[in-house]
Amino acid sequence: MHKLALPLLATLVACHGREQPPFAGFVNEPVSPVAAQISGQIVAVPVREGDRVVKGELLARLDSGEAEANVAQAEANLDRAQHSLDQARANFHVALPGVTGATADVAKARAALEETRLDYDRAKRLFATKAIAASDLDSARAKYQEAEATVDSLLASKAQAQHRVPAASAVVKDAQAAVAAARAVLDLARVHLEQTHVRAPFDGMVVSRDLEPGQWTAPGTPVVTVEETGRPWVRLDVAETLFRGLVIGAPASIHVVALGPQTFPGRVTQVGAEGDFALDQDVKRGRPDIRTFLVRVAFDAPPPELRPGMTADVRVTGGAPARARVASTRP
Repeated sequence: MHKLALPLLATLVACHGREQPPFAGFVNEPVSPVAAQISGQIVAVPVREGDRVVKGELLARLDSGEAEANVAQAEANLDRAQHSLDQARANFHVALPGVTGATADVAKARAALEETRLDYDRAKRLFATKAIAASDLDSARAKYQEAEATVDSLLASKAQAQHRVPAASAVVKDAQAAVAAARAVLDLARVHLEQTHVRAPFDGMVVSRDLEPGQWTAPGTPVVTVEETGRPWVRLDVAETLFRGLVIGAPASIHVVALGPQTFPGRVTQVGAEGDFALDQDVKRGRPDIRTFLVRVAFDAPPPELRPGMTADVRVTGGAPARARVASTRP
């Protein structure tokens, strides 16, 4: 966590002709106030200060009654839309054979029409030579006319069947669109339901419960504050007179006072872009303030016993020669 008011500050004084003494600082870790994404009343906060949590673990739960009802309604709407789609597809598959059958029937009727036409033409020739009676000619004519009517009727049926196919296809497409829309509504309802659960954004430790069950929260209002325990670093406040030469990526050796004489490898990961608080205020005596710059040094492999706030000495390869001593800023 960032500690702007520190009981100890590293005052760095030049020291020439000797091995570079370490910079003094303290262990720090990222801290994240975790907020809900929606407004609502908190019904449970199952974690307490000091609890270890893993990414995705439930930190708090908001009242989810309305969200659950919306999900149930959206699921029912999707079921109805899916049923309509199934029915539309069935009707479409029924319409397809109708066109095929009607085409076959028209072909048979046309063949029969051609046969009756030939019989009628033969009857007309025979009647002209008085080989058949008028009644035979009338019978051949009637069969021909009946075959013509049959072809016309089947052509009309085929046209209706052909019209039903694109109409059934359009119904299927409309039903598919309705299913897609219902599924999108359900997905959104499920998202809103999930948003009633406030979850840990990373592995870490609970620093504070900012709200309690029964209280109301809004988007952006911290519910639980979590400190990430997987990415510790050492914060150094380096005087501007000793700032020169510190570069990102420079290797470092870290000694954590509370963990004994062992040192741990690390690397400079951040060098302040502008000065911070004044380390030495001497403007009344005609000398400018000496300001500090924030420098972060990350552990390559942090020890499991490490805790935020522990004091650490850091030697940075390539840093300006310096000696660390403890002092407090003067007002």
